[in-house]
Amino acid sequence: MYVADPGQVPSTVFMYTLHPTRLAMLTEGPTDAERAAAAEHWTYSQKLLEDGVIVFGGRTLERTSAGSFAIAVIRADSEQEARQIMEADPAVKAGVFRARLFPFQPMLMGDWPSEAVTVPVRLDKPSSQPRAAPPKAPGG
Repeated sequence: MYVADPGQVPSTVFMYTLHPTRLAMLTEGPTDAERAAAAEHWTYSQKLLEDGVIVFGGRTLERTSAGSFAIAVIRADSEQEARQIMEADPAVKAGVFRARLFPFQPMLMGDWPSEAVTVPVRLDKPSSQPRAAPPKAPGG
């Protein structure tokens, strides 16, 4: 379990949201172009994870309203670099997702939920970004 010090605001952590530009992609099914862009997005996101850029990512399971969105929490040296990472996402470039960037402060983090099934990931090389652990909570 990790609890952040609210007074230590990180300057290198950002979050961006991704919203489908065409909700029917989720409710009725994607076009071939949307399917291809989503596959490229998934590959791009996994590469960012492998490179130590993505800290955490996920999506809502709401698929029938504006409540459908995904997030990515990333490390970047500046807001400009974070924006470049977000805008380089193939699905953003293709117009499949609208994206919005925010400076972000992680505050609370527990263990990975066991019900969130994971798959094996092969990391081809060491991370290019330092992976400093969040501060431990008292007694944690």
